[in-house]
Amino acid sequence: MDRSTMLRIGMTNPPFILEHLKEIAAVLRHPCVYSFLHIPVQSGSDAVLMAMNREYTVGEFRKVVHTLCELVPGMQIATDIICGFPGETDEDFAQTVNLIKEYQLPQVHISQFYPRPGTPAARMKKVPSNDVKKRSRELTSVFESFAPYQGMEGKVERIWITEIATDGVHLVGHTKGYIQVLVIAPDSMLGTSADVKITSVGRWSVFGEVIEGSVVVKEAPQQTRSEPQKECRQNQVEEPSCCATDSCGACACSDSAQRCSPDRCKNTSHAPQTCGDVTRPEAFQSTLVRRNVASESNAGKPVGKEEQHVNVVTRTALNIDTVLWCGLAVSFAATVALLVLLSYKISSTSSY
Repeated sequence: MDRSTMLRIGMTNPPFILEHLKEIAAVLRHPCVYSFLHIPVQSGSDAVLMAMNREYTVGEFRKVVHTLCELVPGMQIATDIICGFPGETDEDFAQTVNLIKEYQLPQVHISQFYPRPGTPAARMKKVPSNDVKKRSRELTSVFESFAPYQGMEGKVERIWITEIATDGVHLVGHTKGYIQVLVIAPDSMLGTSADVKITSVGRWSVFGEVIEGSVVVKEAPQQTRSEPQKECRQNQVEEPSCCATDSCGACACSDSAQRCSPDRCKNTSHAPQTCGDVTRPEAFQSTLVRRNVASESNAGKPVGKEEQHVNVVTRTALNIDTVLWCGLAVSFAATVALLVLLSYKISSTSSY
């Protein structure tokens, strides 16, 4: 088992898994399944849950959380809370706050009640909007005071890298418990897994450094040996902005991340390349990817065949545009001439 592919189970409600907690725990312990589950509780008050027509109690939610955390090492649970549901009292809300304080879950999605037209809740007596906003702010403040990732600094974790962070610099990976880890690494590591050393811990995520030699890439299917070089060339033409291709086709550097200069493209050692049985593992070294900076490096350099083709297409489009504009100008001039002639005929007729 290479653990190159991970499965994340989505959301469920307590009554759906109460009778299957041991089986669910066994699934979450599987090496290729994230130890994470989203279980909405919505309120810490049974009275509010009954008003919501929820088919579970706070005690049943506690049973689910306790059982999974006991049977699954490193289990992470997310939940939802609705503040200000019709009929919610200060005591009900206090029970919700105490529940969140008790478990200090790493992810709590807090929302204010909003009545949907046509639902029973829309016809109930609403909690004053000022009280709803106040409760939402209070619960958010409580949640943000937690430090769920404290103690991870210095540890080594396995992560699966899936996307580019919004800052455009880091890549986003997740641990077995689906804790978000930000690393500085080349885009070629997207879709891979690696061991990282946690270097610092933030409120919402942690930061790490990739440990060299720990990268695991999902093995590509065996390629037929008939004309492998021709197939690689075809794939490179489809992605002219890449300095090399991975597995004879997948871009080794993302077009949205950086464009490589022609000099860099001549040396494919800057990116991982696996064609047939040839692999270059040294390309997985952790290097800072500087994105969207390559346009200057291409100035004044020789133009490749692909770029010449683009220039031809551009020139053809310009010629078509010129013909169209000329046609419009001639049509406009003919219209003006007809109007002048018509005006002359009318004025001549009226003079008689």
